[in-house]
Amino acid sequence: MEISILDKKDNELIFMIKGINNAIANTIRRTIISDVPTLAVDEINFVKNQGPLYDEILAHRIGLIPIKTDLKAYSLKEEATTKAITELKLTLKVKGPKTVYSGDFKSKDEKCIPVYNNIPLVTLLKDKELVLEATAVLGKGKDHMKFSPGLCYYVNAPVKFKDLNDLKSEDSEISKENFVFFIESWGQLTPKQMFDESMDILDKNLAEFSKKIEKAK
Repeated sequence: MEISILDKKDNELIFMIKGINNAIANTIRRTIISDVPTLAVDEINFVKNQGPLYDEILAHRIGLIPIKTDLKAYSLKEEATTKAITELKLTLKVKGPKTVYSGDFKSKDEKCIPVYNNIPLVTLLKDKELVLEATAVLGKGKDHMKFSPGLCYYVNAPVKFKDLNDLKSEDSEISKENFVFFIESWGQLTPKQMFDESMDILDKNLAEFSKKIEKAK
């Protein structure tokens, strides 16, 4: 197997893998979007909501805010040890007249904050208040898409590229035996972190599968 990077940006990574088949390529894709965990708001305690939106509608919007994720600091609840950190607290206290944005949240962890500050949530009229405490946890995209770290897809046929050093399908080395992956991050993790974490998850799953096979024998 051989991997070569074709293009790399802050939130996008394009690379080619040689020596794998469709089954392996699709397993990598599904692992990235469904099994790589990220932080997202899962519970909200509304202290005061004098805005025009019901708690449930506002909670749904808040839950979709991407949050920068430190996978070394936080653990999934089902995999956590006694001393592991499984929750991140964020608070919001604003008073109108004002449009409330994702950047108005205050995080207890300065490394784990909303990726974007300009996501509008609700508009408050004069003297109306919104006060709440949100709890973010690590989760996986297969449980809820709010935890998915981004988009991943691949092609396994000659493709005409316009922005990758003028690669052309007719004169490039890309063939049907090669897979070109496109990873786009929503911002919680970098594309490289998404790929690296997916490889660790696959290694762990394969090791567990091998143990079960041996035990079955």
